Amino acid sequence: MSDQGELYEDSWILYHVLDRMMGSREIVAVRRKVTLIYNYDETKLETFLTGSTAEGIQMKGSDQDRMLIDNSVVVICPNQQTSITTDIANETVFIMRDTDSRPGYVTLQLIGRRCTPDLLNSIVPVGDVHFISSEMYARLLSDHASDVFGITVDTHGPATTTSGKLDNTGADMDFVRAFKCTSWPSEANEWLSRHRLYNWPNKCLRDQVARGGCHLVPVGDKTSADTFLQWRISFVTAERKLIHSLSHVQFLVYCLLKYLLKQISGKLKQIYGDTDILSSYIIKTTILHAVENTPLSLWEEKNIFLCFMLCLNILATWVKAGYCPNYFIYKNNMFLGKVHGPDQQNLLRLLVELRDMTWGCLSIGTFYQSSIGETIQRVKNGAWELVLPTPVRSEREIDITIFVRSFVLFRATDVLPALKLLSKSKSDMDEFIAYFNTVHALSLKGKEAFEKQAPLGGNKQRYKYLRKCKKFISPLAVTCTSPGLLTLATYHYQTGNYMKTLEMCGHMISSWKVFVENISEKDQDIYEHLYCGLGYSLLHKFQQACVSYMAFTEKDSNFCPVHLQQELTKVGGFKIIIPPLPYAVFLTFLCYHELNDTRRRDTALLELRAVKYDKYQGGSIYWIVHNLLGICYEMVGDIRRALREYKDSLSGAQPFHYDNPAMERISTITAKKYFRCCVKDQHQ
Repeated sequence: MSDQGELYEDSWILYHVLDRMMGSREIVAVRRKVTLIYNYDETKLETFLTGSTAEGIQMKGSDQDRMLIDNSVVVICPNQQTSITTDIANETVFIMRDTDSRPGYVTLQLIGRRCTPDLLNSIVPVGDVHFISSEMYARLLSDHASDVFGITVDTHGPATTTSGKLDNTGADMDFVRAFKCTSWPSEANEWLSRHRLYNWPNKCLRDQVARGGCHLVPVGDKTSADTFLQWRISFVTAERKLIHSLSHVQFLVYCLLKYLLKQISGKLKQIYGDTDILSSYIIKTTILHAVENTPLSLWEEKNIFLCFMLCLNILATWVKAGYCPNYFIYKNNMFLGKVHGPDQQNLLRLLVELRDMTWGCLSIGTFYQSSIGETIQRVKNGAWELVLPTPVRSEREIDITIFVRSFVLFRATDVLPALKLLSKSKSDMDEFIAYFNTVHALSLKGKEAFEKQAPLGGNKQRYKYLRKCKKFISPLAVTCTSPGLLTLATYHYQTGNYMKTLEMCGHMISSWKVFVENISEKDQDIYEHLYCGLGYSLLHKFQQACVSYMAFTEKDSNFCPVHLQQELTKVGGFKIIIPPLPYAVFLTFLCYHELNDTRRRDTALLELRAVKYDKYQGGSIYWIVHNLLGICYEMVGDIRRALREYKDSLSGAQPFHYDNPAMERISTITAKKYFRCCVKDQHQ
């Protein structure tokens, strides 16, 4: 009994360590909810978050996966061919055809004559019929991403993987182009009807999954002789629904399996040359099979380690047999062509060693430091604060999760859907997200009005659009200091009201704010002290405490300060992002320059030099801060320092470097210096 009591105690600690490390039930629910809201349709290309982010997992090193669904394409199953409706008559329609491969792979035959231009380059004739090549289609995305980002991209299965240098998260980003099929494929009918001892997933959930259909992603069966035309059936929406239906203990065991995979990734690479022999998808398959074949009563806090060992045993059994059944298409052996021979024996030996280590396997690896095993020991030695957060600490963590994801995911472009979301809001979080979306969409309408007035000649018409612009951007200014108040400050700068601009920028510069793109532990502690446990609404806390970056796009070319037009031109269809503190100081400098107040202008320049070294918003993270400083130096005639800033801007591994026009700015200065020298020589 004492051994069992110790097991239960250790399992209880493990549960709470995972709950703190991976996310409490409330935080996971928040992550999932905000992810579900993030689904936008832009020029028929729908962005769908997949992978760990969509499942509610937030772990170091996790990729940011996005499926780009081409809604101008419709895929139908063979039994649908006689029931093509008029609503898809004007779409590009493909029909699934069998192929010489494992179950779960098909070819896509074009039916009808309609085909969008971007697909034509991937269409291949085979006799009298036409198919779309998965390899050619995937290459189009890879080439496009390489051209746009100006970096080398990798392809991994159907995904195009961009470097973690693209943003300040440091994580890689996977893009997968896909087509939607609204029907459930016949290859997976066994999943719908197979006998389940414990009724998971229940019939209601299975029906919901089936109604969601599937997707087709551009990758063939690697064990097949010819993959050129093959596409894989993807169940990404089904998997998300199933993971969301797991109990919190089941979800934490899934996280623990993913954690272990990260911890042994170095060893896998050392033994096999890469980590692909055990993928996160294999881990997901393991947990889904384990949950389906065990009673819910097993998955309790006190049994969490036993459930983890059960999953490890399932995985070892599959490796021993050389057969890992796809969860939806049981006959698809995902180990085929991958786990065999010496690799199979070595992998089995590793898994058996981990299993035999029991609790010791939670202390191996260096990807996460400290390890879970070490954290458990610290708790047993008395560090209970690691697993039992105070109510205000829990409130802070939930708030920060919502704010970060709101800025990253929810910047709505259309007012009506945002208003519809607002009308349906039920909770404090719903109301906050919907309101933020609404005022952001309104601010974009305001910028559109500003752009319309620029080419007009009559003062009356220009005033009409300017008044409309101010009216539409003002609600966002009340909602947050940046981008809200700084957007209004930019409006005042562009309309010549420099004193009003200075007042608003001064508020940003002098007040304490949480920069949600890069939050320090100290700022989180201050936020907790000032705003948590006091009954404030999310919107109030957001208004008082949070800021994000300023962003400009080509659509805002007249609204954006003219000094940044080179940056705006370089990004093309994307956006330039500027941390709020450097932007506020930069705008302050521009105002004093326009007012011919050289003393205060020079003071602002000194402030911007100081901000350059800011740990969270400075030039070490954002190259554009160097550019802002270089522009200011140019304006005061200090060319030597301007060149130095532009050169510093080009150094280091910073996000979005492919958008940096610093080299062009250096070339312009050099050309001007050369021209002046030539003129001087002629005069002499």
